[in-house]
Amino acid sequence: MNDPYRVTPAAQPRPSASPIAPSHRSGPPSGGTALRVILWIGFTVCAVVNIIGNSVGGVAKDVGMVAGILSVCSIAALIAHHYTRRRP
Repeated sequence: MNDPYRVTPAAQPRPSASPIAPSHRSGPPSGGTALRVILWIGFTVCAVVNIIGNSVGGVAKDVGMVAGILSVCSIAALIAHHYTRRRP
C-alpha cells in the first residue's frame, strides 16, 4: 500500500526547480551608476525649476508644470532602476 503523502528525499524538489525561487544572479548588472547620477541630477534640477516656476507665475507656471512632470518621471525611473539592480 503506497502512501501518497509520504515525504521522501527523492520526492523533494531541488531548490533551483522551485517555480517561485528567483533565478540565480552573480550580482547586479554592471554599469548603471552614471544613469543613476544623471537621474538624480535631472530630478533635482526639475524640482527646483518646478518650485521657482510655480512661485513666479505667468508663463513660468507652464514651465514649472512641465518640470514637475519631468521630476515625477525621473523619480519613477529611479525606482525602476533600483528594483532592477537590487540583489536577490
